[in-house]
Amino acid sequence: MNTAFLQLVQDNKLAQDLSLIIADFEILDFFKHFGSSCFAMSAILAQILTIKGYQARVQGCYAEIRKDQGIFYIGYQGFAHAGQKEGHAVCIVADQYLLDFGLGTLRKFYAPDFSQVLVCPMSGGTDYAAHLRLADGADICWRTDWISPMVAAELQSQIPSVQNILAIYDDFQKNRVAYLVKKLFADKAQATDTDIPLVMRQPQAA
Repeated sequence: MNTAFLQLVQDNKLAQDLSLIIADFEILDFFKHFGSSCFAMSAILAQILTIKGYQARVQGCYAEIRKDQGIFYIGYQGFAHAGQKEGHAVCIVADQYLLDFGLGTLRKFYAPDFSQVLVCPMSGGTDYAAHLRLADGADICWRTDWISPMVAAELQSQIPSVQNILAIYDDFQKNRVAYLVKKLFADKAQATDTDIPLVMRQPQAA
């Protein structure tokens, strides 16, 4: 995964920790299996960073991508896709950086090669949390002038699943070599659902 965006993180230790977390998530296929569940991904990330000693929290929001004359909404009222709930969630670190690890929906409905992770400094706006210019010339803005009332309930409902995923992540930290060897020899073409340690069944965020 291209992690050039981590250059925007001025805290070198945080940038290094995020780079390792992203690599671990890729090894564990978290982006593949949970990347469209922004609530779960943000909660997982916030807990991992908190354990590492950072001040991290989940922030409800929605996002909009503007390019040319078009606007694509993520989690905005009335724009949820089938099987998804209104609202979006991101992780805020030290009230300085916004981390969005739940962009799987964009890869499905906006651009198949869209980044699985975006990280940028907080902008400090009154009605938005952060703003970023993307490589393709589009602008993405995470807005807080409307927050779905479903966000709090969805975060609460996902606690058991989040704890299960964190247990997998913790086991990986303790048995990294075994996981890497297993992944090295795994036959992806024949992988089945039984090979997946945990599959989110809850409705996903928009």
